[in-house]
Amino acid sequence: MKQQVWEQAEKDVLATRLVTPDSASMIFKGVKIINQDGDIKIYNTKLSGDFYKEITEQQYEMFFELGFRQGSYRVAIENYMHSLSILTFKIRDEIGHRNNQKHYLALKVMRQNLMTKINETKKLCN
Repeated sequence: MKQQVWEQAEKDVLATRLVTPDSASMIFKGVKIINQDGDIKIYNTKLSGDFYKEITEQQYEMFFELGFRQGSYRVAIENYMHSLSILTFKIRDEIGHRNNQKHYLALKVMRQNLMTKINETKKLCN
């Protein structure tokens, strides 16, 4: 199953290809798939800061069912939703404690941009 997802990623014209002497990988929408001598792993590049975190078993199943591109879109939406929840908390904190109008307006713009990304990506999933 992972081999099929890898082949789809190789054929995807929107994926960025990275080739090193010991591995080949593709990156698309915050998802990195790596093939090291037949050992294929998929990573979420938007979590955990300095290093990439391997996706969950549930997300692997999603890739097996939907394919590389659709799976990448779904992981991207999950990442956007996570960022949106953090941003919502920051907005509440700004209103409740600091009350800095300039920072509040900047957070609102960031939230609107994030919601636009979510909606555009959801359209691509259908």
